Amino acid sequence: MRKVFILSIMLLLSYTISAQNQDLTQNVCAGSTQNYYVTTTLTGSTFAWTISPATGGTVVGSGNNININWGTTAGTYTVQVIETSADGCVGDPKTVVVTVIAAPTANAGNNQTICANAAYVINLSGTVANAASQSWTTTGTAAITNATTLTPSYTVTAADITAGSVSFTLTAVGNTPCGNATSTVTYTLTAAPTLTVSNNGPVCEGSTLSLSSSNIAGATYSWTGPNTYSNSTQNPTVSASTTTAMAGTYSLTVSNIPGGCPNLTGSTTVVVNPKPATSGIWHN
Repeated sequence: MRKVFILSIMLLLSYTISAQNQDLTQNVCAGSTQNYYVTTTLTGSTFAWTISPATGGTVVGSGNNININWGTTAGTYTVQVIETSADGCVGDPKTVVVTVIAAPTANAGNNQTICANAAYVINLSGTVANAASQSWTTTGTAAITNATTLTPSYTVTAADITAGSVSFTLTAVGNTPCGNATSTVTYTLTAAPTLTVSNNGPVCEGSTLSLSSSNIAGATYSWTGPNTYSNSTQNPTVSASTTTAMAGTYSLTVSNIPGGCPNLTGSTTVVVNPKPATSGIWHN
């Protein structure tokens, strides 16, 4: 009986837990999957793995070699395994203390469509969490100003407008051992139109007076002028028989411009020359 007792003690001490080279502590990134195992000289043993607190992660698998899917909640957790031999003998618990580091997150903002000419400034605004640092990169042809801050700026170039869009990627650098997180925002660039406003004057009293302006597809036109004049067409005819009272300034507002462009305004001054005031024909 004394020999059997000594053998049992030796067998129960024959396994060890392995995690990061059998360190008693380990740092992992939230949301990661890690492998843990113990070695033993016994056959037929069963292994009971636990995590404390149990909310820290999920044990996947069984036996002496398992994975743990760590959750998203940062904190300190204890992984424990107990071996029970085929004879029903229970070994001492083996543990490793695991610190779960919060994973970084990044948000570069929402995609946008903007109306821009060259030299238009895009003011970026992003957020990061659980990050050691952050930085921005771009597909554009210019450099980002203050690219390591959360609120940098970028000046649009003519080449960007020709390309039709420019994207910005915000990278949140994770705390060890976590990797990086990225988020990308894209600005679709619509070239801002220009507005030219004119008229066919100077015109003579009694002739046709017409107004004209730049063609901006899909936009809404609104003219105003002397004598409460108003019109909603691009190139209206004010009158086929102009009077001198129609002289003056005609103003145009162009709104609802595709691509989110701001309203455009312009004006033109009409000159109406009066008819000659010739008297009736006198005769002797």
